[in-house]
Amino acid sequence: MTESFPRQSAATRNFQLGAPRSFHICESGEKVLFLRSDSGRDSVNSLWIYDVANKIETKFADPRVLLADDAEVPAAERARRERMRETTSGITSYSTDNSGTKVAFALSGQLFVGDTSDSSLKNLNVQGSVIDPRLSPDGNLVAWSNGKDLLITNFTGGEPKNLTNEDSENVAWGLADFIAAEEFGRMHGFWWSPISDSLIVESVNDTQVQTWWISDPATPAKAPQEIRYPAAGTKNAIVGLEKISITGERESIRWDHDSFEYLISVSWQKDCDALITVADRAQQQFVTYSATSSGLVNVHEVTDHEFVEVISGQPRWHKDQILSVIDNRNTDTRELQIAGKAVTPAGLQVMSIVDIKDDYVDVVATQDALSRDLLRIGFDGSITEISQGGMASATGTSADLQIVVESRLDTHTRSYQLRRGVKTEHYFDSLAESPNFTSQAHFLQTGACAVNTAVLFPRDHVYGSRKLPVMMRPYGGPHGPQVLKGSLSFAIDQWFADQGFVVIVADNRGTGGRGPAWDHAIYQDFVTPVIEDQVQAIADVAKHFPDDVDQTRVGITGWSFGGYLSALAVMKRPDVFHAAVAGAPVTEWLWYDTAYTERYLGHPEKFPEIYEDHSLMPMASQLERPLMLVHGLADDNVVAAHSLSLSGALLANKKAHTVLPLSGVTHMTPQEIISENLMLLTVEYLKEQLGVE
Repeated sequence: MTESFPRQSAATRNFQLGAPRSFHICESGEKVLFLRSDSGRDSVNSLWIYDVANKIETKFADPRVLLADDAEVPAAERARRERMRETTSGITSYSTDNSGTKVAFALSGQLFVGDTSDSSLKNLNVQGSVIDPRLSPDGNLVAWSNGKDLLITNFTGGEPKNLTNEDSENVAWGLADFIAAEEFGRMHGFWWSPISDSLIVESVNDTQVQTWWISDPATPAKAPQEIRYPAAGTKNAIVGLEKISITGERESIRWDHDSFEYLISVSWQKDCDALITVADRAQQQFVTYSATSSGLVNVHEVTDHEFVEVISGQPRWHKDQILSVIDNRNTDTRELQIAGKAVTPAGLQVMSIVDIKDDYVDVVATQDALSRDLLRIGFDGSITEISQGGMASATGTSADLQIVVESRLDTHTRSYQLRRGVKTEHYFDSLAESPNFTSQAHFLQTGACAVNTAVLFPRDHVYGSRKLPVMMRPYGGPHGPQVLKGSLSFAIDQWFADQGFVVIVADNRGTGGRGPAWDHAIYQDFVTPVIEDQVQAIADVAKHFPDDVDQTRVGITGWSFGGYLSALAVMKRPDVFHAAVAGAPVTEWLWYDTAYTERYLGHPEKFPEIYEDHSLMPMASQLERPLMLVHGLADDNVVAAHSLSLSGALLANKKAHTVLPLSGVTHMTPQEIISENLMLLTVEYLKEQLGVE
């Protein structure tokens, strides 16, 4: 019997297993390091090396040979992987020296080092947990956090040196704080100096952060997990930085923590002072300091009366000037600037900086929000297209080599290329599986705001033959565009469509990629513009396909923000939405984290009415449509209390609804059976509630 798509999608982690990732080009250009599992069904990553001259890919470090798999991953590392949305095991990250010859990685909490020049590997057998090990640029030392302190040891082994020796129970060193990892995309908590003589190390004091407990009702003998969760309006962890030499001398790096409580990023480039970017709690002011020998010097500021977005890869030094990405409200453009002067044209939205050279900057950018183009921006004003029309990403260049990853909807292909200039020198083997069908998406712009909208019908649908029920599948939140021209962008949507639905995916205002005005359209209002754009998408799709869309049978389903939107839709607009499956929904924004929530809704003490308007609890009395709430009970991002409390409010109002608790499941659902059955149950529920045969 042919395997079902839900089973294949679940078993392959949405077709990501077996694909090469985490590339690093050695300084000499002789080798390329990368991670890859052994098949499209294997979740255990090994470390591989590609020999550029001989064109051979060789497995360098195999976790199954070195140790048993990840049974003993430290708790702090598990939390780090949750923040990274990491669903694989084995070697999930690694570090190299400047030359790329020496490597270090953690496996089951143990520290391994290797030398690619002689293929040697060694377990240094250090005591305690090893989290995020990182080699010094010269390759002589390796540093790591044990969840409490930062330690270093020689690459060749020896007695580790504890650089922090923390006594306080609630202070830890060398790990990114929860907010940085969850909301700012910063996964590291220490940074080596370019000359390997010292490190800048983050400290996290969570004494004032409220304690929450996450239990697993299915295993009552298991103690609840204690977490420190900074919910909106409550205390954040206090973060600090110290410069610590490898011999142990320590120097505090001080800024006005009362005014700027978020540490956004640290960048330490060769022959440059380190750059440290901090933000105020409202995230309306970002300040970048240069860490000079005499103290911090303000070298760059960004302000916005609503909020400033975190954009990866910047700010950076370029010839003693600051290179940054700034939202220009006048031209409605997220533009690349150097020393405050734009070097990219109006209308080109720069999403991230990939690499900086003397004469150019490589960026990921978009003009239509449907693609992510890799462009080379020359300081002479030139723009060179490296990859355009799909979803592209890249590593920095070394020895004139660059890794370019492309995913294209027009050809339904994913490629992993080693390029020298514009010439592809090698295609890395991808062992990832592909869906056993080809998605067929129509692209429209709907509503007054020209919302990018994808529409998918069953592949065997004869247009004009019958009207089909609608399944809306939005995310809808900030940084969450779904209508993208990648090879796998609509595989799951196509499967849902094949079950007898018109599937509509609409990127409402706020989802990103359309410029500052678009991003800020949801400031202090997650409800009105989001719902309006979804409603208009249904109406316009029905106008475009008048004989194929049944507006009297509309279901909606989503996860996280999409779960919130799904529940909100059937409560606010039951005239349009007739049933919903809400996965891991935020139902009470006072219970979501500080940085995300306050960035968009403001501080609850200042704007209590906004939080009241956005809570689903007061809307419980309005529910007249079928609603299923799905939630992982081990979720430490959107905790299960969101769904359980909404269920209680619905019950108090005598409103029938369904709750599906997922024991042992976090905000991700990598478990194969759970992932597969959620898709099947979603279809079954919506068909039943919408009266679909």
